[in-house]
Amino acid sequence: MKHKTILITGATRGLGLALARHWAQDNRVITLARSPGEQLDPAIAFYPCDLADEESIQQAMRAIGKDFPVIDVLVNNAAILTSLPLGVMKNSDISAMVAVNLTAPMLISKAIFRKMIQSKAGQIVNILSMAPKLNVVGDSVYSATKSGLEAFSRVLNKEGHRFGVHVNNIGLSAFPSGMLDQIVGDNKDKVLGLIPHGQFAPLDEVIAAIEFFAANSKDIGGQTLYFGGV
Repeated sequence: MKHKTILITGATRGLGLALARHWAQDNRVITLARSPGEQLDPAIAFYPCDLADEESIQQAMRAIGKDFPVIDVLVNNAAILTSLPLGVMKNSDISAMVAVNLTAPMLISKAIFRKMIQSKAGQIVNILSMAPKLNVVGDSVYSATKSGLEAFSRVLNKEGHRFGVHVNNIGLSAFPSGMLDQIVGDNKDKVLGLIPHGQFAPLDEVIAAIEFFAANSKDIGGQTLYFGGV
């Protein structure tokens, strides 16, 4: 992609940071997160935002709306994961995952969706997960948030199609990140053993998938492309 305005949530580490760095070379890239992180490129526009807090999201979206009248692509990438059996999981962990993984993408999509309708063009891409397909013990809430986001995207795509706005998803297998390290530590084989292809998602193919959706937005919408052979 070139000469686009791209908003990426959670772009201070992992996949989000890699995407932001790649597209910042030829595009205007915006990101939302609690802090910019030490590795964030100065060329990337950063807006502080607590994705677990509705008012913080509203403030950030108002600020972005003033500075960037047109958003071409939104990538809802930010997510958190607490992997524990439901019976021993804290209620606060449940609430946090629902807020960041499901409510935040809905609120951000709502704000950007309105801007895209005015422009009569736009692509929203949600980063989902293989978790709902693998049914791993401990991932019940996380899987529910990702399944909910997929259902949300399919309906939103129908609402946006006649305005030239489309919504698609990428079901990510696994990507090296702080969240992955938090779960498996140095034992990467633990998660790789769950993936049929037995490898992390290649960054270039994730980029290619998102750019494919953005470049073919007349009739491709409501789709989920899964990585890893799941």
